[in-house]
Amino acid sequence: MGYILALFFGLVEDVVTSDTIVATDFFVSQQMSMLSESPVVTFFIFITSFASTATTCLIVLLVCILCWVIRQPYILVGFLIATLGSTIFTFLSKLLFHRTRPVDILLFEQTDSFPSGHATVTVALYGFLAYMAIRFSRNFATQVRIAVITVFFSLLIGLSRILLNEHYLSDVLGGYLVGALWLTVAISVTEWLRTRDKIDWQISWSVTQVRLVWLNIVCVLIGTSIYAEFYQLPLLI
Repeated sequence: MGYILALFFGLVEDVVTSDTIVATDFFVSQQMSMLSESPVVTFFIFITSFASTATTCLIVLLVCILCWVIRQPYILVGFLIATLGSTIFTFLSKLLFHRTRPVDILLFEQTDSFPSGHATVTVALYGFLAYMAIRFSRNFATQVRIAVITVFFSLLIGLSRILLNEHYLSDVLGGYLVGALWLTVAISVTEWLRTRDKIDWQISWSVTQVRLVWLNIVCVLIGTSIYAEFYQLPLLI
């Protein structure tokens, strides 16, 4: 946690003092502006919608239902720390730094730029979901696949924020660090609860519970698709 905080404060100092990272931000933003009419924009709008507020709320609701069904309510303590803690921290940081977004922004946003809320949510929310999946899994190969897919997915969402010119590169990096900080706190609290026998990772999953997990995944995919198609696209400038 201390190392992550040191990296975050170092990044904040570079942004505030307009260090080399700011010049890099503007250069990358200008390059991304050339892709505003590229066919990949539609794909990345769908990808970035996975970290939208609507999708995040849907996932939180579904995870709460799942934890209630499998009778592991204490998992929600760490889960809510990761999601709510990172969201509040990001909101206050945006108010504090008050950094404007790139000029050639493609999708309308009302909040400030630094740090990226989508990048924060990606690491904190999806990172904790990956942690849950890894802890419940008993196969090492599956655990490795989950970790690799989560890292790739997080990078993809961060790239979507840069390609759509919603954020500068340093905004996304800052969001990753904030998300990693709160994910570390959440996992630490969850592991502490496990040592107090409040959480059992070795439960036997019934067929109904497994089907519920897949149903939740399908609901998230459908909800994200609807959000990207009927909410984001009309806001294109």
